[in-house]
Amino acid sequence: MNGKPEWGNPRWGDWANYPDPVPEDQICRTVHAEVVVVGAGIAGVTAALRAAQNGAKVAVVEKTGKWNARGGNLGVPESRFMRSKGIELDKEAFAREWVKRCGTRCDERVLWLYMNHAGEAMDWLLDIVTKDNLTRPIIQGAIYHGETYRELPGSHRFFDGPYARKGARAGATDCVGEMYRLSLELGVEYYFNCPGEQLIKEDGRVTGLLAKGEDGYVRFLAEKGVILATGDIGGNREMCEDLAPDANRCCANVYTPPGANTGDGHRMGLWAGGFFDADHLPIMIHPQYPCGRSYCFLFVNRKGERFMNEDTWIQGKCQQILYQNQSTAWSIIDGDWETKVPATIPYGGGIFWDQDNELGSEWDVEFDRQVLERGRRIGAVVEADTLEELAEKMEIPVETFVATVKRYNELCRQGKDTDLGKRRELLIPIEKPPFIGLKYGATLLVVVGGLRVNGRLQVIDTELDPIPGLYAVGNVAGGRYGVDYPLVVPGNSHGTALTFGYMAGEFITGKQ
Repeated sequence: MNGKPEWGNPRWGDWANYPDPVPEDQICRTVHAEVVVVGAGIAGVTAALRAAQNGAKVAVVEKTGKWNARGGNLGVPESRFMRSKGIELDKEAFAREWVKRCGTRCDERVLWLYMNHAGEAMDWLLDIVTKDNLTRPIIQGAIYHGETYRELPGSHRFFDGPYARKGARAGATDCVGEMYRLSLELGVEYYFNCPGEQLIKEDGRVTGLLAKGEDGYVRFLAEKGVILATGDIGGNREMCEDLAPDANRCCANVYTPPGANTGDGHRMGLWAGGFFDADHLPIMIHPQYPCGRSYCFLFVNRKGERFMNEDTWIQGKCQQILYQNQSTAWSIIDGDWETKVPATIPYGGGIFWDQDNELGSEWDVEFDRQVLERGRRIGAVVEADTLEELAEKMEIPVETFVATVKRYNELCRQGKDTDLGKRRELLIPIEKPPFIGLKYGATLLVVVGGLRVNGRLQVIDTELDPIPGLYAVGNVAGGRYGVDYPLVVPGNSHGTALTFGYMAGEFITGKQ
């Protein structure tokens, strides 16, 4: 085949073109397995372990030199640990809120696969990572409390595990590390530094994968099927320009490890007959770089103007920055911030406003002092005794900025934001020097869209028929989201990766 798939957008770049066939003389060996998993992240290692527990012979193909995990939290709507803490969520209301925040552009059957099986998958993980006190779970408490963008307490984080004790971020690393260890005990074979390049398809069925090993191509044959778990497209600027252009407008891309997320599985699934959610895939963006704090008081753009209701969730803060045709903005606080911030948390909060600690823990002023001090060292936090001097340090128009602060303080004294509608409880003036500017920006974590799948995680074609032998999980799979990443429970991208990896291991082995 030559050129692009017929259903695709003709304006797509060369990334979409069919690859040249691999000559037989370049294939150095063949590996036989029942299940081949492409990618050794959260979703891939979960799928490999569950398929092996169900008796399958499993091979995992990974382009980097080791298994990978990133982030801290895994969000789910239910688990036995949540019930032990007295937390029971209304799943129907949870799902409705999710669909609403996705602009009704997610696949509700895929969403309900998560709703109905996330508790099962999390309980399975709890059995693994809390065995012999390997690690300690908590429910993370940095959630937004406002009614409009309300977030719910279902984000699991794991502390005190062996990788955390060695300096890794507490959370997903210890989970994936322990699943990897158990999968080895069950005979799962991992092929590192071996990127998958093309799926093998015979008589309409995906039967295997060609991957580029260190000595040449390796042919992996999969009796039961192939599970794509290759991550997102955020490290491929050409693909992002065509499929998720806002990703390229962010001030930073914090995906780790660098180079792992280049859309390999998206392209392989496309060439095998799959199709994507849409030309504009949703992205997960947080206001975390470069300062690490944004709070909720007064935000100004590069012209020194207030441009949004600051009382919102993290995705909303970022989208409004991008709407200003810029990637960073300034959050303004004053000399009383240490008293004012904790007073706002019962009304708002959330990540990079509150602290990512255990649910019910006290706000620690010293922690945020350290965050701001790190910001000062890199120029992301500036302060001054006058508003004029602060504007000069932020390199924004002085007169406009001073007038903006004056207007904002007037609204605070009136107790009604007739400009942008902020709630009365969060109308807190900027009055006491020193005045402080925090630079925060739209930071790309991941592009959370990909190949369309059905309710059994099979990749489907444009006729909505499953492609036999091909599954997709994690960020290579579509259906979960649309328009925005819905932070109904923080960490739900990891929660769906866990759930769908677990369920793919069930489906491909015929256990469910």
